[in-house]
Amino acid sequence: MIRFLLLVSIICALGSAVLGFFNRAKIARLSEDLSESESAGAQAGNQLNELQQKLKQTEERLSTQERLTQQERDSRSAELNATKAKLNQAAEQLAARDSENKALTAALTEAGRNLEQKQRAEQDRQALASRLIGIEDALNQFRIAANKAKGKYMFPVEGSILSINQQAKALTVSLGSDAGVATNSRLTVVRNGEKLTQLRVVSVEPNSCIAEFASPAPDNLSKVAIGDAVLLATK
Repeated sequence: MIRFLLLVSIICALGSAVLGFFNRAKIARLSEDLSESESAGAQAGNQLNELQQKLKQTEERLSTQERLTQQERDSRSAELNATKAKLNQAAEQLAARDSENKALTAALTEAGRNLEQKQRAEQDRQALASRLIGIEDALNQFRIAANKAKGKYMFPVEGSILSINQQAKALTVSLGSDAGVATNSRLTVVRNGEKLTQLRVVSVEPNSCIAEFASPAPDNLSKVAIGDAVLLATK
């Protein structure tokens, strides 16, 4: 009986040893598998980190490119707006110059028209002055002839103011040497029978003369006007 028990003990010990050997081998294999798994996991983690870094770098590059693209669009938009502003300004300047040119053309046309009118008016004035001088000269010749006949009445020799030189304060009168006017002759300006001022002749033509005011009063020019009658003082 003791031997049987001893045999059983030995068999159990051998079984335990065999099982322990197999367990150690299994544990070793599991440890190796675990190590390999951990190594593979580390590699996978490294690859994952690398992929995450690459993804982050890619996102950063895309973001940078997007910012650059947006900046480029903004820059081109700003250039386009500046060009449009310059074009609008140039168009406004062109329109202003066109308006100015039209205004200048209209003013030039009006000035030319006014000049033509002034020239025609001056020609008409000269023609009328020539006719007036002729008529007054003829009348004065009759008056002079009548005065020489020593009739009952003496007829004054009469002319008109043809023009006034404001700067020189001189007047052109339609009385000349044919009417008996000479240098230093005295003339009287008359309007509606009222004597306005006295003139002194400084130069004489056959049918006209240039006279200045006999006294240097400051209001001489305001007293007379073109067309006023002028009488030659008789002795």
